[in-house]
Amino acid sequence: MISSYAESGHWTRSTTLDLLDRHAAERPADVALVDSAVRLTWAAARAAVHRFAAQLAALDLPRDTPVVVQLPNGAEACLIRLALKRIGLLGAYAPIVWRRNEIARLVDRLRPGALIVPPAFRDAEPLAAALALRRRRPGLRVVVAGGTQAPTEGCVALSLAPDADAPPPGPADERSLGPLEVTALALTSGSTGDAKIVEMTEQQQLLWGKGIRQRLRLAQDDHIGGFAPLAGGPGHAAWATWLITGAKLVLSDGFAPANVLPLIARERLRLLMTAPTILARLLDAPGLDDHDFGSLRAIRTGSAYLPARLAAEAERRLGCVVANAGGAMETCSFGQVAIDDAPEIRHGSSLGKVFPGAEAMVVDDRGSALPAGAEGELWMRGPTTGSGYFGDADATEAAWGELGPGGWFRTGDVATIDAQGYVALVGRKKDMINRGGVSVYPLEIETALADHPKILEAAVVPIPEPRLGEVPCLCVVPREGPPVTLDEVHDFLRALDMARHKFPARVVTVDDFPRGVTLRIDRRRLTRLVAARLDDGASAAP
Repeated sequence: MISSYAESGHWTRSTTLDLLDRHAAERPADVALVDSAVRLTWAAARAAVHRFAAQLAALDLPRDTPVVVQLPNGAEACLIRLALKRIGLLGAYAPIVWRRNEIARLVDRLRPGALIVPPAFRDAEPLAAALALRRRRPGLRVVVAGGTQAPTEGCVALSLAPDADAPPPGPADERSLGPLEVTALALTSGSTGDAKIVEMTEQQQLLWGKGIRQRLRLAQDDHIGGFAPLAGGPGHAAWATWLITGAKLVLSDGFAPANVLPLIARERLRLLMTAPTILARLLDAPGLDDHDFGSLRAIRTGSAYLPARLAAEAERRLGCVVANAGGAMETCSFGQVAIDDAPEIRHGSSLGKVFPGAEAMVVDDRGSALPAGAEGELWMRGPTTGSGYFGDADATEAAWGELGPGGWFRTGDVATIDAQGYVALVGRKKDMINRGGVSVYPLEIETALADHPKILEAAVVPIPEPRLGEVPCLCVVPREGPPVTLDEVHDFLRALDMARHKFPARVVTVDDFPRGVTLRIDRRRLTRLVAARLDDGASAAP
């Protein structure tokens, strides 16, 4: 498979480390990274990677040892990825919002050599959690990123402050992860249990950035705002696109409008890479029209469904193109809308076309390919997909059907592919609600209700009903003002002439939804939260 991908030209001998070196050599004084604390040139970024690599090499971990990285968005999070590759260690990227319980389960499964954490993050104590895990696993090393000194014996501190005594980065080159290897571990959202640990090859990461650069016609002066967690899919995409383009990358460790909006004008951002839920909150922010968006060319969203109303409103109010995408950690993007796609594509349910080299097809329940426009499960394969699940060949074979070039990754998404190759999602197979033997896809209801003036964000989950088995329950993050009522929801759907069996039986209002690594709604947790709020034994039928 590697030979085939190399012969086709999709896989090359270049690496992300090569791109860092090239940008630093050709444009050493240009700004590469900006966060709330630092502005780094390409030369300073490369020097920091070398310094981090030398410090991490002192841990004396064998090559290919996993290292769990749990950091907020910032320069350290970007550069530590490169430092780990430079000394041959496999970074596994965990959300900063995880707490001790989730990190402990990941450590038990992955058995990493080290855990890299910040000294503190808001109301969490990631360092305390790491030290507690080390007491349980004495071999686990703890690395503190962003601190000036190690807090306790046996810890290592990584700082962006220059260190005159840092050893030169010689031996690390011999251990660097190569262009045809697995060089990172990504975590899935884990919405149906513990997150899966996905092997990401170096070329898969590069192809993600190359595909985005092509579809959005990016150049190195298209300054990028990376406003999604770097541990999730949109964050991985932003990191890869940064290196592919050589553009300035601006990061924020919080995604509230008050954090993000001022950065757009100050940094003259041309591209925002974010998630639909963050974009919705930006557009709902008081005083939005007081900000200067004259620099913006495009907004790329990923990880969740983008309502048509939201895309159209963003284009109108921010004066730029909104380019939707969607995918999985196992495959990169299923598709990417292009900057010059027509409005009916940009504002519809389309994810655009697959990246060059990738293959996609829609199949029926027997795995037989369906014609253009037919609904079925989306399968994918090719050079943009990962090589499987870390340390779990059985799960890999189950997900791809077979090991080797004949395997197709079963995405679990119900989709269509039209005659022009545009992919559109219908819903998730596992999310389907069986209402008395009739299938209901939550995405269809959520899409319709995205246009309701009282609803900022909607999610539909099943609740039990004695006669029908299960029925839809609408969960709502409301806009300002009185919350939407069930009668208002029914009236709205009735006006759209939607089938009655799809009408929600209940409305539950929440401040926000539980979310996974990619900011996608964690429906499993949301279903549990809804069940806890409903009266025991009460009928849910309308």
